[in-house]
Amino acid sequence: MIRRHVVESRLIALCVILTAIVLMMWWASQYAHFITTTIMIMIILGLMVGSLVPNIILTWLAIGLTTIGSAILLLGYVVMDNSIKIMLLFAFPITASLAYFSRYIIGEWGWLDRNRAEIESYATNYNQIVKLQTAYNANKIYKKELQFITKEQIADLWIDVTAIHWVHNHQIRQFHHNDYNYALQQIAKVLKRRRLPSEALYYLEDGTFLILSYHLPDITFAYQNQSTRAGLDELQINSSKPQFKWGHLKVDDINATSFKNLESVMRHIERDMETDLVVEYLRGVQR
Repeated sequence: MIRRHVVESRLIALCVILTAIVLMMWWASQYAHFITTTIMIMIILGLMVGSLVPNIILTWLAIGLTTIGSAILLLGYVVMDNSIKIMLLFAFPITASLAYFSRYIIGEWGWLDRNRAEIESYATNYNQIVKLQTAYNANKIYKKELQFITKEQIADLWIDVTAIHWVHNHQIRQFHHNDYNYALQQIAKVLKRRRLPSEALYYLEDGTFLILSYHLPDITFAYQNQSTRAGLDELQINSSKPQFKWGHLKVDDINATSFKNLESVMRHIERDMETDLVVEYLRGVQR
């Protein structure tokens, strides 16, 4: 995708400057030979200056030379058509500006092309819709925390991994894409507002959010979940309340060896989510 835009931008820039040069040379060829030669020299100088000189110097050169040229051609007594005078005045600044514009386009998009891997990595590891990091970063942080849990057993460390999945999000995404993105943003806002600053939030795609809670007391963790549930219950999507599945796993020095990466944790949590969905359904039936 990026490479295609790079090629298209470079081709457009080159076409613009070549078209401008051809038109100016064609127009100059309608007059005397020395006029054509003069404009050709101005075009060559403009290309050289626009391609090599920094922007600030180019600006002052264009202003200075245009001012001097105006004083000589327009204010002085030069036997020449006004159209030729105007072309002689603007041949250099126009060509220099187009050359600088082309250099900017090719240079800036070339930078994007050279750093395409880093840009794609950033886009993959950061969700632009909800403004949260993704599973790659969550797995890195989880593994780092797991190292402390297993090595520093005296410290009695643990981490609570909580996943919240938006049920039936695929249907909304298929038929109401804008509403789907808006709903994800609202869910993310609830999590950012309700969860503690010490907790890490991630988005795992497919309507699943992840919360990593470090060494929170059980009573505090339970309160945070209750507060989050209350915030999510207030959401409305297309005049209906979205349904969520919750899954949780507490990883400590006892079970840390069984959950060495986030993938194994999520397999356990997904089973927990199915149980949570059944419990919520039974509660609804009883009501």
